[in-house]
Amino acid sequence: MASKVLTDFIDVLRAADVPVSTAETLDALQVADSLGYGDRARLKAGLSLALAKDAARKRVFDACFEQYFRFAPASGDDNDPASEHRPDVQDSGQRGQAGGASSAGGNNLSELSAQLLQGSDADQQLALARALEQAQARDIKVITQKGLVGRRVYQALGGDGLDDDIRRLSESGAVADRQLENALRARRDQVRASIREQVAREFLMRGARESRALRERAMRASSLRDLSDFRDVRAQIEKMARRLVAMHSRRQRRMKRGILDARRTVTASVPLEGVPGRLYWRDRRRNKARLFVICDVSSSVQAAARFLLLFLAAVNDVLPRTRSFVFAARFAEVTDLFSQFGPDDAVDEILDTWAGSGTDYAAMFEQFLAASGRQLDRRSTVIILGDGRNNDMPAGQQYLAAIQARAKQVLWLNPEGQWRWGSGDSEVPAYRPYCTRMSTCATLADLERFVADLLRALQTS
Repeated sequence: MASKVLTDFIDVLRAADVPVSTAETLDALQVADSLGYGDRARLKAGLSLALAKDAARKRVFDACFEQYFRFAPASGDDNDPASEHRPDVQDSGQRGQAGGASSAGGNNLSELSAQLLQGSDADQQLALARALEQAQARDIKVITQKGLVGRRVYQALGGDGLDDDIRRLSESGAVADRQLENALRARRDQVRASIREQVAREFLMRGARESRALRERAMRASSLRDLSDFRDVRAQIEKMARRLVAMHSRRQRRMKRGILDARRTVTASVPLEGVPGRLYWRDRRRNKARLFVICDVSSSVQAAARFLLLFLAAVNDVLPRTRSFVFAARFAEVTDLFSQFGPDDAVDEILDTWAGSGTDYAAMFEQFLAASGRQLDRRSTVIILGDGRNNDMPAGQQYLAAIQARAKQVLWLNPEGQWRWGSGDSEVPAYRPYCTRMSTCATLADLERFVADLLRALQTS
């Protein structure tokens, strides 16, 4: 039972985005087995050491622990969580059911009624715990289930018997029965309030995980133009970025190690009768890549530009040297803004200053060639985000051709679907031959996929 309590708590931590490995789970089980559940402060300190490895995770751990382990110091067996733990860790007995009957004041009352009148608070909490377990309150996934789950808990607790007692007593004309009825009604209100509170806690700990996952899936699939309708978009971008950074960092460690030098390894093993005593690696020379990012911040594209800039800022630690440019009616380099301000403030400043209408891609390409100078070379990757709509002005593809000739690759992200490329004032067909790749980037999922591919490709640069 104790291990079930703890693994359930670890699921709550994972739902709150605290990563817990299998090894850490085993450490936590050992800690709980050694410390027991009787001393709440000691258990919290021990589990924190096993499950929360940095300050940010410890803050989340503390909040989850306080919500999950809401119990008083135990007076029973120090290693038995059923004596003091939160409601759903009790055994699956049926004491709270209305199957039996007890006598109170000469009335034949259901077991729940008698317990509410004569039992201790601990007995009532134990009965509620069993009812929560029996009603499978932990499986709640969406907020609309709270009423249904609450009704199941009430029935498992023996609520139907309590309702029958109150109804029968209300039909009696005896003064004593009326007093008993009023007492049971008051106790029933308390029981229902306790059930609502416990079911709400279960939803916060478990159902919120499902709701958050659904919201994140919707957020990832929604158009970048519509993301302002969602809360926590920045948190989702940072979460995606952390995942990509972790993947890239693992690849970087492998790259730094190099490739196994089989010949040297086998040669060195000859004196050891063919047993390799040491592995030799061939160093892998890596060119120092450079990244140029050019974002169209005109009114039709600025939402996509905002999230691309935020995403690149979030993975800045693993990107090569990056220079950032924006344009609409005007062209400017904004690299220094990201060092002067945080990502959000820098992007706000960029959009406030340069966003507008009247894009001129030909002028932008020409000015970029001049601004990039000799740094634009065969180690460079150029990323362009824009819809390629040039207000019926000359396309200037010759300047893009010059950029392609000097760079290693030119990657173009277009917020519009392919069916719109070339329609109206779109010059995409003129630009596409000079791009290593042109792809649609209309959602966060598209953006994540692009950045993942970019990081993977840059490792060979």
